[in-house]
Amino acid sequence: MKTISLRQSEPLTIIWKRFIPFWLVGLIPAYFVAGYLSNFYSSLFQYILLSLIFQIMCGLLSHLLIDETLAGQAFNWRTEWTAILVLCLAAALAIATTLLVWQFPTLFNRRILFMNSSLRIIFGMLALPSMAGSAVLMQRLQRSDLHNLLQKTSLWMFIQRNLAGIILALFFFFTYFTLTQCINFPGYDTVDRFFDTDISEWLARLAFTTPDQFMARAVHPAILLFLRPLVELIAIFLRGDKFQAVFLLNSLTGASCVLLVWLIVKQISSNTPFSLIMAFLLGIGTPHLLLSSMIETYIYSAFALLLFVLLMQSNKTDLRYTIPVGILVFGITITNLIQTCILYVFKRPQLKVILNYVVAILAITLILNVIQIQIYPHSMAIYDPADLIFEQKYRVNLFEKTWMLPGRFLLMGRAILLYAIVAPKPFILTTEIGTTFPTFSVFKITIGEFHVAGYTGISDLTVKFWMLILFVACVRFVWDLFKSPRQMSLPLAFVACMGFNLLLHTFWGDDPMLYSPDWAYAVVLFVAYALQKWANNKWFQVTLTVLLCLIMSVNLNLIYLIMQTSLPFYGK
Repeated sequence: MKTISLRQSEPLTIIWKRFIPFWLVGLIPAYFVAGYLSNFYSSLFQYILLSLIFQIMCGLLSHLLIDETLAGQAFNWRTEWTAILVLCLAAALAIATTLLVWQFPTLFNRRILFMNSSLRIIFGMLALPSMAGSAVLMQRLQRSDLHNLLQKTSLWMFIQRNLAGIILALFFFFTYFTLTQCINFPGYDTVDRFFDTDISEWLARLAFTTPDQFMARAVHPAILLFLRPLVELIAIFLRGDKFQAVFLLNSLTGASCVLLVWLIVKQISSNTPFSLIMAFLLGIGTPHLLLSSMIETYIYSAFALLLFVLLMQSNKTDLRYTIPVGILVFGITITNLIQTCILYVFKRPQLKVILNYVVAILAITLILNVIQIQIYPHSMAIYDPADLIFEQKYRVNLFEKTWMLPGRFLLMGRAILLYAIVAPKPFILTTEIGTTFPTFSVFKITIGEFHVAGYTGISDLTVKFWMLILFVACVRFVWDLFKSPRQMSLPLAFVACMGFNLLLHTFWGDDPMLYSPDWAYAVVLFVAYALQKWANNKWFQVTLTVLLCLIMSVNLNLIYLIMQTSLPFYGK
């Protein structure tokens, strides 16, 4: 790879002209990381040490990654200016989110991300010595063999190949993490308050140390084994603050979903701007914006499903790859095993392989469930019929109330095709359901009538724009299906997964917004596959970017509505 970083033969002025701008870019994440950690490491010495470390590290990494990526021509801004446009939109999303939460000081603790004035002064004073330290390290790195060895590592090459997608994911991580601080309301009972999410219960299960709080239903047979150790590990670096560890883990998982979509679409299209647009579409979609910020399990389901799709797309269908990911999928939510089987059937339709896959998943997860129950005795058993019968409370009996069937079916159709991308105007229920606390929902039942959430104003324009894109994708899908059906195995699998969710959640579950990460990935990837042949068209990229702007506006407005409505009840 061609490198132009700090060569001894270059004039010093040229070195600094190139080094300083990239180093200054690195100061941005260093500021937020140092400011965040100052909440846990409060002594002056600790703050100075952490600031120096992160200024040097972030400045050095920023220079190495950006400078060498540009030098190696891995990214050409003249031909891929739309990629820069999408990344600028992601930066605008992070800024807009910050401005939004800044309006609610009793919900958003500003010190979590922003230093006070005295710490900012110290941070600024440390900039010059840390810049000198970064330059010295860069020079020594260039003069040693370590730099060449670093460039040859698979991790470094992966980062350089996918730098645009990683930057996009980092912007979404910042957005999600900022929102986690405002819309989870620790210390309050928020069960079923926001689209049937169990925020306070999952905060307790993942963050509390009291054994009575360690409960997981049978449909999540290994969730505590997967998540609690990660929370404990992150909390070590946060001086034992498990609430912040949960917030970090949840936001990081949501951002990882964005990165996974980038990887999948990049393999499909080999086009950077189009891949960024599709990854942005998933990240800004209603379910991912909500559930990467609100503490629940379904963002982890989405991550596991996307990881499985990446295996299918990469033709890694051997059991040594699929079984570990399948255990993750099934251990988080058992019904999603069917989605992995659907993907397997369309990608590698070999009955023996699929049966071995299912048997291995069931056997290993059963063992994990036994271990989970031994460690967390209040967890439910997947092998106990009584614990599985408990799930009947979530069954929607449409045969006793036949008038509900058309409404429930319409609700699920909207939830899968529309709500998964563009937020509707939700119902805010109080006395209708016998509570004084506001309860958000995308449907409302009155005597003999079933009401579903709709769209007004700019959200109506946005959803019609999205419906047009979706219609074009469907037409293109049908055309390609007749033309080359063998190449449409995964898009067909995504359609089947959407159909499975339509059938399942018409008869089971409550508010579909809660479960929507389980199909939002399929909707986005279906559109990506269908429209990939236009991926190189700049006007098409710009059109999709305009759609992203509209979706961003509408969905952030939903967050604003949630915070505004919740302020009198949960503000401190």
